[in-house]
Amino acid sequence: MPGNSTESPVENWNTALKYIAGRKAAEESLGFLAHVSGTIRDTREIPDVIPAVAAVCVPFLGSAISLDAPATQDEPVVQCPAQFAAALEGVRTLAKATTDNQFVISSHEGLAKRTDPAHLELLRGWDADSAVAVSLAFRGVPGGHLVLVRGAAHRRGPISASDLALISEVAGGVAAFTAFATQLTAAGGR
Repeated sequence: MPGNSTESPVENWNTALKYIAGRKAAEESLGFLAHVSGTIRDTREIPDVIPAVAAVCVPFLGSAISLDAPATQDEPVVQCPAQFAAALEGVRTLAKATTDNQFVISSHEGLAKRTDPAHLELLRGWDADSAVAVSLAFRGVPGGHLVLVRGAAHRRGPISASDLALISEVAGGVAAFTAFATQLTAAGGR
């Protein structure tokens, strides 16, 4: 903080501004998670929950999203402008081919090592900048994937490690809801 180090006054203020920006980003992320949790909890009809979560996630979290919820939806729920449809479908296909719980394509310095350069080129060919797919399996109940794509102009930039943590939290809430809905459907069929 200013006055507490041997850095020049400009460096002190740059450090302070970075600290403030980091705190603001953390507060924004926590607020978003609370909003997603509230959406899952407060949406009246069970079949409306996944579409409501998808609507909340775009544009805040990504440029396009696909959520699989086999218990309540026959097809993936997609919130996507036409320009990202090919990227969303391509990443969904790539995610199905992997056994990993998380599949990441990002040039961000914190995730670049986890990204196959060929996948990054493919994604850019689909006019997208970064993407992630997170498994929605929950305690043995299969649930497909949350697939999120960001365009180059997205305000949060390429998907970072902190974005991946946020996306994983959203996926966890959706996976728990999907498992709950699956159990309700199975109990109703008895």
